[in-house]
Amino acid sequence: MCMHDHSAPVAKDQKDMIDRRKMVQALAAGGALSVAGPALAGCSTNAATGRKQFLAFAPGDAQLNKMASASWTEMKRKTPTSTDPRYTRRIKTIGDRISRGSGKGDEKWDYAVFDTESKNAFVLPGNRVGFYKGMMDFTDNDDQIASIMGHEVGHVSGAHARERYSLQMATQAAVVGGTVIGGSQFSKSCRRLAGEQRRSCLNRANQNTQYLVQALGLGTMIGLVLPYSRKHEAESDKLGVNYMQKAGYDPYQSVKLWEKMAANTPSRQPTFLSTHPDPAWRARELDAYIRRQEALGSQGFENIQT
Repeated sequence: MCMHDHSAPVAKDQKDMIDRRKMVQALAAGGALSVAGPALAGCSTNAATGRKQFLAFAPGDAQLNKMASASWTEMKRKTPTSTDPRYTRRIKTIGDRISRGSGKGDEKWDYAVFDTESKNAFVLPGNRVGFYKGMMDFTDNDDQIASIMGHEVGHVSGAHARERYSLQMATQAAVVGGTVIGGSQFSKSCRRLAGEQRRSCLNRANQNTQYLVQALGLGTMIGLVLPYSRKHEAESDKLGVNYMQKAGYDPYQSVKLWEKMAANTPSRQPTFLSTHPDPAWRARELDAYIRRQEALGSQGFENIQT
């Protein structure tokens, strides 16, 4: 949910068991190509957010679901799940209400409460929502749990896993392409040399190529991947508030939750290096968003762009 990354699958062997962090962070290797063409052809408008998304390299739902299913099964095998009805019944009741509020009540949802003290929650493709016991204990009421649940469902509606996957594929291809071109240029002057001079020149060229790989990787991560990740989190926050309101929960409890999160995370890395926005910023943004929606009357809590 809020403290860690969300899912996007690894393009590798589908039979491999892949954990959730790899599904989020994986970069699929690819050859050099021009991203401009596919980017234009691969853009589509998301109905829930009203935003154009780059999905040119995203796998189909069936493939995505298969990989997520493997990860979900493996997580349940490795991490104890709670059978306490005080947790399991509560999460299902809230989840059912939020899914109906999001217009996805007729879809199949799978909920699990992992019996650890981690303050986290996540969603995997295929409507698989995991809460950690520590996260549920951290909240003050059902409305705050509904805020988290709405946020996770927002990732589903926003097709964020597919967009993350496609974006990472494209950025990886761009890094590989840039490295190939840069490496060729670095070694170009070595071709007219011979013997030890040639070897020394090629060593310098290889070293410069490695520096280029690091620079391109860091640049795309800070300039593109991380900002998109923070954008996904902010979108999911707003979508979650919409779903809360439609499900009959108090949207302002989402603000209370993030204020509590901010109070419990006094030190954190700079926002530009983070996958998630600052909790205090999220609380302020949600408070302003809710007030704008309330001012719209019956038209409120419909379009997160307003």
